[in-house]
Amino acid sequence: MSIRLNGVDKESTINQESFPVKGTYILADNPNLYQVQQTNHFEFVVNGLNDILRAGSNIPTDLSVIDNAEDCLRISVSQAFIPHFSQNPIEIKRGNSTIKAAGTPTFNGGEIVLNDYIGADTKAVLMAWQNLSYNVTTDKVGLMSDYKKMANLIEYTPDYQVVRTWDLYGCWISELSESPYNQENNDKNQITATIQYDRAVINYA
Repeated sequence: MSIRLNGVDKESTINQESFPVKGTYILADNPNLYQVQQTNHFEFVVNGLNDILRAGSNIPTDLSVIDNAEDCLRISVSQAFIPHFSQNPIEIKRGNSTIKAAGTPTFNGGEIVLNDYIGADTKAVLMAWQNLSYNVTTDKVGLMSDYKKMANLIEYTPDYQVVRTWDLYGCWISELSESPYNQENNDKNQITATIQYDRAVINYA
């Protein structure tokens, strides 16, 4: 049988091998190349948070110091943004035409979603980190050297070999939010933290 393409009758090619291959056979024949990156094999790690003081505390005590804050956040993260930058185009006009040049880059903030583990004190860790940029008790904004932290987004294969790592510089919490409590719903409580950062650099394993 034939088909009309662009005004011309052409014979069926069903019995002919065609390139490029459109189906999944090439994927099946090369599993070492086409292992898909899965969305649940990652870790978001924040550095420099151990021994942080709880929000509202002024001096370190056994109760006010959170000594495992970094592990708490690493294990609590359920979802994490992937860092990328955007650039505003600069338009250059001459005569009746326009060209576009690349403007300055901006790394837009992203969100991480964390499970609120009671014993690990997930919420206390997040509030303690946010407290470094603004202390509600003293009504003071903190120093960048205190609240800006280094973070890493690590992507893994299904057998947990490192695929690539994002190094995020100057991370801090600009906002915390939670869904309201609800007597009619017994779902887990999650906390969303909006993370601002200065730049992200990708590294390959």
